[in-house]
Amino acid sequence: MTSTPGGAASVALAAGPWQLLVEQEGARIASLRWSDPRRGRAGAGVELLATTPWADDPDGAFRMRESAQEWHRRYRGGWHVLIPRSGDPVTVDGVEQPFHGEAAWRLWTLRQEHSSACVASVSLRTVPLELERRIDLEDDRISITQSLRNRSSQPVSVGWLEHPAFDGRLFDGAVVRVGEGASVPVLHEGRSGFDDVAADSGEWTVVSPLLGATLEMRWDVRLLPRVHVWQERRGTPGFPWWGSVDAVGVEPASDPHGASADRLGSVVVPPATSVSGRVELIVRAAT
Repeated sequence: MTSTPGGAASVALAAGPWQLLVEQEGARIASLRWSDPRRGRAGAGVELLATTPWADDPDGAFRMRESAQEWHRRYRGGWHVLIPRSGDPVTVDGVEQPFHGEAAWRLWTLRQEHSSACVASVSLRTVPLELERRIDLEDDRISITQSLRNRSSQPVSVGWLEHPAFDGRLFDGAVVRVGEGASVPVLHEGRSGFDDVAADSGEWTVVSPLLGATLEMRWDVRLLPRVHVWQERRGTPGFPWWGSVDAVGVEPASDPHGASADRLGSVVVPPATSVSGRVELIVRAAT
């Protein structure tokens, strides 16, 4: 067991067809590689997550004044968790919340339990929540268990969004199917768009022509009853993407996009109590 209580650190996990890298900043999954079992498990596998062209560039002291611009300036792709709110910065109960929420900006403590599991934790300061995020690799899936513990004597209401951005090329010609109802066609390269749909069963699927496999995500729909589908397929010629980012985010969410600016979200954590939810990403090779 290893622990990384400070500094710019990361933890690498591997099991079966999976290789994963999680970083302290935001507990971001920076890389998620999958090897097709039909072709053996040698090599590095296929990267499932989007990365920006500047993802590996060193940064410096310069920062943009507004958190929304700063987020986009330094966005590197990958999979974030957005708590206590996603979307534009707001001030709620006199407390300023940055773009996409405090948790994605903070350095988390990482603890590697074994080669296929790690735990990330952080104590938020804009709301009285302690977050713990456990990542497990299994044969055909990655499992993430996110816990929110209220350390105060009052209930806390927050938003929660899982923010995985996938490499857009994997979804070329595909359709995102959400539960039994909604479907969102994946845009052609050169376009961008955003959809917000109800998740009736806590499940989405995409058949990836490039992978020859089906990607499926499952989660507790009582906590995350929406899905945001963000598509940036080299469709924005100006800042921040400069026509060079190809990403499709399929994101289970607690609240509709553009929710009220006078509250953080609809997930209620009672005093001295924890609320937990599990998200699974499953990849099944076509037979």
